Amino acid sequence: MKYSKIPLAQTVVQACKINEIRHVVISPGSRSAPLTIGFTADDFFKCYSIVDERCAAFFALGIAQQLKRPVALVCTSGSALLNYYPAISEAYYSNIPLVVLSADRP
Repeated sequence: MKYSKIPLAQTVVQACKINEIRHVVISPGSRSAPLTIGFTADDFFKCYSIVDERCAAFFALGIAQQLKRPVALVCTSGSALLNYYPAISEAYYSNIPLVVLSADRP
């Protein structure tokens, strides 16, 4: 099994696996590449790549709502995370579990 060489990314991926978060919706970007590599390299996870962050977040919300299980969202820093906000707000007020992972590195 191939893992990202970034230790923190490995830790986050393992934490999701331990908590049985199988579905991961990824909005690809260079800053989140270590997380993307970690999730996609492990067959435990079902990964979806959706470039538009708003669509990705609502897609994840729909999966979490139907499965009644947490779904992870992965994006880069900055405005990418802000585009997740409407779906995060909906998840919060509807009591739907989302795990939001925003990556940043210097």
